[in-house]
Amino acid sequence: MEQLPHELKRGKALFRDRIRRAGLPESVASPADPENFLGVMETGLRHFGLRTLDTMLQDSVLVDLGYVDATALSRAREDAERAALVPDLLCDTIALEVGLRSLM
Repeated sequence: MEQLPHELKRGKALFRDRIRRAGLPESVASPADPENFLGVMETGLRHFGLRTLDTMLQDSVLVDLGYVDATALSRAREDAERAALVPDLLCDTIALEVGLRSLM
């Protein structure tokens, strides 16, 4: 399998060079603050994650593999119901579950 030389992959150099050659400004080719969807994902999980968590309580890859305790997950679900936002650790657990399911 052929691969690009490391210097073209580092920092997406090849991609950024193509953007520059297409005539786009440096702010597009190499923005000071790169785009990141973490905030969007966290907001979605915090506001809609409890539905996913309900599904996890019925069938969870993480529980089945022994990485998450089903009783603790159920208790965390009850606590999250009363909280204004889904706690970070629960968001991370939901995100990991969704990621694992996407590989199946």
